[in-house]
Amino acid sequence: MRGSFRLFYIQKKKEQQKNEQNENKNNNNSIDIQRNNRSDEQFRQIFLKSGIVSQASGSCYIEIEKTKVLCSVHGPRASHKTEEFVAAKFNCELKYTTFSSSVDKYDYTENNKEKDQSLIIREALIGSVRLEKYPKTVIDIYILVLNDDGNVMVASITAASMALADAGVEMYDMVASCSSVCTKDRILLDPSYQEESLPNTTNILVAKMPALNQVTQLVQSGDLSYNTVIEAVDLNIDGCDKIYSIMKQNLIDSLEKQLKDKDNNNNNNNMDIK
Repeated sequence: MRGSFRLFYIQKKKEQQKNEQNENKNNNNSIDIQRNNRSDEQFRQIFLKSGIVSQASGSCYIEIEKTKVLCSVHGPRASHKTEEFVAAKFNCELKYTTFSSSVDKYDYTENNKEKDQSLIIREALIGSVRLEKYPKTVIDIYILVLNDDGNVMVASITAASMALADAGVEMYDMVASCSSVCTKDRILLDPSYQEESLPNTTNILVAKMPALNQVTQLVQSGDLSYNTVIEAVDLNIDGCDKIYSIMKQNLIDSLEKQLKDKDNNNNNNNMDIK
């Protein structure tokens, strides 16, 4: 299997751990979750736009309802370092704007959260890129979270893969991602910020190259029974396929627009010559 496959266990907030000890289990199991008329397996509306940053080699802007992420790719470009390496260096950096969210999800510093998430995104993507095609070069991915209303990692992986395609970087396949929040009796796809922050829940993230049917990343935070993990992962894999179809259509639309603009420019040039 190409790409990296690693299971991360992220500790829940200390406040949530205290809640688990103090709350009655029956109350925990009957959490009333309102999804704004969404079913448990229904996605929020997704908006994608490629080529939005003119100074970058490739870029993509994504909205998953109120979650907004901008990604830019720079490279492949020659490395300024003296050491030689066969394949391209692949870097990924995620940053949150100061106004993206008023509450920190995890009980560690914002800087550590950004580093951890950058690593997860990098490992989700690196197996999809044909790095051997770009020796002695560097590919840099910069992700900026403008607003966090849940599912930031899915938005970031999706936007980064689209930005790589927009940059013309050779890939085995684009990477699609899907995440879910699991309560005792429900699996909620495409969770909102509020759903991700519920006590006594488990978050699962899957990234996949659908055309090759290969999982490139699996992240689990929290404890869950084996059967529920399998069910949640299967639902997330199906969700990846749905996200992938949106990505593919957006890429096709973007290419068709580029070809149309090119034809119009050629026609205008021919008219000028006459």
